[in-house]
Amino acid sequence: MLSLDTFKFCMRCGHAIELKSESGRLRPICPRCGYIHYFAPQVAAVAIVTRAADEKFLLVQRGENPGKGLWGLPGGFVEMGETVSDALTREILEETGYEIEIGELVGVWSFFNDARKIAGVALIYETRVARGELRIASDSTNATWVTYERALEFPLAFESHREALRCWADANVKKIG
Repeated sequence: MLSLDTFKFCMRCGHAIELKSESGRLRPICPRCGYIHYFAPQVAAVAIVTRAADEKFLLVQRGENPGKGLWGLPGGFVEMGETVSDALTREILEETGYEIEIGELVGVWSFFNDARKIAGVALIYETRVARGELRIASDSTNATWVTYERALEFPLAFESHREALRCWADANVKKIG
């Protein structure tokens, strides 16, 4: 998370911020207008992208930090005014060129990134390619279709992705068996 001394001035009125205790935590508070800055987590929408042809899913190699050069599931942050499903649809189209159908929620994971000073919540969904052709976006350098067993050999950028794949694989074994 950003350090408390990051905020010098109120984002609402421009007055100098003071650090005060509020709800049991030290927070940046404006003495003029009363604005309180809460360090809220960011929400990420992430997909396990599958296709009808086989039991493989898509991994992308990250072209940006965090995790530059490592592999992960495609997705990104929900922007103001978007629903989670809108953000997921947009991010997958931007990153892969695929239009998707959103399936079941695989799970919800908290994450902390010290390098970028952010905390967040990742909502990871199973999705299926509806149409499109694979097209690598600027924030990725490569993409490949893999089985669950093969994915375990990849250096994954985020432990939450590994955990989500494990949950997804367990649920799919139960559906088949």
